[in-house]
Amino acid sequence: MGGALFRMLYRDFLAECTGLLDSGHPRTGHALYAEAATGWTQVAALIAEAGKSGEARHLARAGTLAPDLARGEREAMRTLSRLRE
Repeated sequence: MGGALFRMLYRDFLAECTGLLDSGHPRTGHALYAEAATGWTQVAALIAEAGKSGEARHLARAGTLAPDLARGEREAMRTLSRLRE
Protein backbone atom coordinates (compact mmCIF):
# COMPACT_ATOMS: atom_id res chain seq x y z
CA MET A 1 0.00 0.00 0.00
CA GLY A 2 3.00 2.31 0.50
CA GLY A 3 3.36 3.18 -3.18
CA ALA A 4 -0.35 3.70 -3.53
CA LEU A 5 -0.44 6.15 -0.63
CA PHE A 6 1.89 8.56 -2.43
CA ARG A 7 -0.21 8.27 -5.59
CA MET A 8 -3.39 8.99 -3.61
CA LEU A 9 -1.78 12.06 -2.06
CA TYR A 10 -0.60 13.31 -5.44
CA ARG A 11 -3.99 12.53 -7.01
CA ASP A 12 -5.70 14.64 -4.36
CA PHE A 13 -3.17 17.45 -4.79
CA LEU A 14 -3.83 17.47 -8.54
CA ALA A 15 -7.58 17.53 -7.91
CA GLU A 16 -7.05 20.76 -5.96
CA CYS A 17 -4.91 22.15 -8.77
CA THR A 18 -7.61 21.62 -11.38
CA GLY A 19 -9.65 24.41 -9.80
CA LEU A 20 -6.70 26.78 -9.57
CA LEU A 21 -5.04 26.42 -12.96
CA ASP A 22 -6.52 27.20 -16.33
CA SER A 23 -5.12 24.10 -18.00
CA GLY A 24 -6.25 20.60 -18.86
CA HIS A 25 -2.90 19.17 -17.82
CA PRO A 26 -3.74 18.87 -14.10
CA ARG A 27 -7.02 17.13 -14.98
CA THR A 28 -5.18 14.61 -17.14
CA GLY A 29 -2.52 14.12 -14.46
CA HIS A 30 -5.24 13.65 -11.85
CA ALA A 31 -6.96 10.97 -13.91
CA LEU A 32 -3.70 9.13 -14.56
CA TYR A 33 -2.67 9.24 -10.90
CA ALA A 34 -6.13 8.04 -9.85
CA GLU A 35 -5.58 5.00 -12.09
CA ALA A 36 -2.09 4.52 -10.68
CA ALA A 37 -3.32 4.65 -7.08
CA THR A 38 -5.92 2.01 -7.79
CA GLY A 39 -3.42 -0.13 -9.68
CA TRP A 40 -0.69 0.03 -7.02
CA THR A 41 -3.27 -0.85 -4.36
CA GLN A 42 -4.09 -3.91 -6.41
CA VAL A 43 -0.39 -4.77 -6.79
CA ALA A 44 0.13 -4.47 -3.03
CA ALA A 45 -2.85 -6.73 -2.37
CA LEU A 46 -1.48 -9.33 -4.78
CA ILE A 47 1.93 -9.24 -3.10
CA ALA A 48 0.30 -9.59 0.33
CA GLU A 49 -1.74 -12.52 -0.94
CA ALA A 50 1.40 -14.17 -2.29
CA GLY A 51 2.98 -13.81 1.14
CA LYS A 52 -0.02 -15.37 2.86
CA SER A 53 -0.63 -18.18 0.41
CA GLY A 54 2.89 -18.87 -0.83
CA GLU A 55 1.50 -18.98 -4.37
CA ALA A 56 3.76 -17.43 -7.00
CA ARG A 57 0.85 -16.76 -9.35
CA HIS A 58 -0.03 -13.67 -7.32
CA LEU A 59 3.46 -12.27 -7.80
CA ALA A 60 3.29 -13.07 -11.49
CA ARG A 61 0.03 -11.12 -11.77
CA ALA A 62 1.51 -8.19 -9.86
CA GLY A 63 4.46 -8.26 -12.23
CA THR A 64 2.20 -8.00 -15.25
CA LEU A 65 0.43 -4.94 -13.84
CA ALA A 66 3.51 -2.93 -12.85
CA PRO A 67 4.80 -2.03 -16.36
CA ASP A 68 1.44 -0.57 -17.39
CA LEU A 69 1.27 1.44 -14.18
CA ALA A 70 4.76 2.78 -14.79
CA ARG A 71 3.81 3.82 -18.33
CA GLY A 72 0.75 5.64 -17.02
CA GLU A 73 2.79 7.50 -14.43
CA ARG A 74 5.40 8.43 -17.01
CA GLU A 75 2.63 9.86 -19.20
CA ALA A 76 1.25 11.77 -16.21
CA MET A 77 4.65 13.35 -15.57
CA ARG A 78 5.05 14.25 -19.25
CA THR A 79 1.63 15.87 -19.20
CA LEU A 80 2.35 17.79 -16.01
CA SER A 81 5.72 18.97 -17.31
CA ARG A 82 3.80 20.79 -20.07
CA LEU A 83 2.41 23.19 -17.45
CA ARG A 84 5.64 25.18 -17.82
CA GLU A 85 5.02 25.76 -21.53
